[in-house]
Amino acid sequence: MKRKLVSSLLCVAMVATMLAGCGGSSDSGSSDSGSAEDTSSSDGETQGTNTFVDGGTELSLWTFQELHVGFWTEMADKWNEENPDNPINLTVTTGESHSVQQKLLVACQAGEGTPDIADIEIGYYGSFLKDDYLLPLNDVVEPYQNDVVMSRIEMYGDQEDNWYGIDFHLGASVCYYNMDIMNEAGVDPSTIVTWDDYYNAGLTVLEKTGKPMCAVETADLFLPQLMMLEKGAQYVDEDGQPNIATQDHADVIDFIRKMIDAGICEIAPGGGFHTEEWYGHLNDGGVASIAMPLWYMGRFTDYCPDLNGKMAIYEIPVWNEGDTREVLQGGTGTSVLKFTEHEDLAKEFLAFAKLSEEGNRYEWEELGFDPIRSSLWTDTSITENQDNKFLSYFQTNPFDILVKNGTEGLTAPNISGSYSATYNVLVSTTYANAFELSTDQDAMELLESEQSTIVYDE
Repeated sequence: MKRKLVSSLLCVAMVATMLAGCGGSSDSGSSDSGSAEDTSSSDGETQGTNTFVDGGTELSLWTFQELHVGFWTEMADKWNEENPDNPINLTVTTGESHSVQQKLLVACQAGEGTPDIADIEIGYYGSFLKDDYLLPLNDVVEPYQNDVVMSRIEMYGDQEDNWYGIDFHLGASVCYYNMDIMNEAGVDPSTIVTWDDYYNAGLTVLEKTGKPMCAVETADLFLPQLMMLEKGAQYVDEDGQPNIATQDHADVIDFIRKMIDAGICEIAPGGGFHTEEWYGHLNDGGVASIAMPLWYMGRFTDYCPDLNGKMAIYEIPVWNEGDTREVLQGGTGTSVLKFTEHEDLAKEFLAFAKLSEEGNRYEWEELGFDPIRSSLWTDTSITENQDNKFLSYFQTNPFDILVKNGTEGLTAPNISGSYSATYNVLVSTTYANAFELSTDQDAMELLESEQSTIVYDE
């Protein structure tokens, strides 16, 4: 049964931390296309264009991340090189995340003023999908189906197996370890397999160095979501209904509380892993490790210069030895709006940009996104390129983890139905209450109370 939010604008009232979910911040110094012309408007929006071609079809694209502008304009130039008989003139507009996503939703509701193509952040995506504002991409994705990890496309789909969005990255979650701290404690991260191992290692790290092993956010959900996905648990059920009051979720909260009580887990300064306070704390060696997706590499290179050469990347711990050690988090589904007058061209360009080898190379080399085109994971021109700032920054190679875990059995978030409304409650009240404000309240009672506040109507 199709369900609707009480207010179609509810999802866009979410906190600014939604932006963090996409993995968008990365290499601010190298993302601009040499052919792109950038202009700023009085309302804070920025525009970029590719090199316009006489007779090219005009396409428009909205994104909430300025660093994506260079990618899109570069890929438009590459499209024109390979398709001289069908060129495009692309104008990319970007602005603050909440404003762009709200403006896009309002334009869709009005049925006018929409772009041809849009980057839609994962937390907002369900609101665009449920009201049929997006075009299926199956016909343009299928030629690439054997070359890419389909989990990162299928998650932006419906129950009829239609796919509406394509992501920028795999978003595989890993553990980043500060090896100065780990070596001082005498703990080898490669010996950490389960969360019990992680907990015990954290006790040693705390005893030997006085540093907490990890941190948890109160204004975002990456650590508890990771732990839940490993259990096969989701924040919404198969029908898209809110489903946060589950025993799996309560167990995750209890385990994180146990780490907090032991002193091996702290509340992230600033409340999240994308705040100025947190970046300063991380850069100063305030914590031994953090579990986040691979796109978080760009946060280290951009905001933690003092950790260059000190960080190592390892697989995430699991609940039971033998469980899969890879889940997918964050995301941006790029989609074609149904209001476009250039449906076929917009869809073909989108698939070319985000599924081709050229597009995936750019996403890795310039933005630090783990590519969804799996053949690149073993391409030595990429994996052994020490001129790449991401590979040179870390002691270990992230592609080793991707190759080891492969492409089967990857678990991605279910973002259907009430996910946007559920996310809003989780990051605004649930985890603040669970880990900071109501730490003595029984986890299941807390979750039942929180679930009752999710505004969602059948």
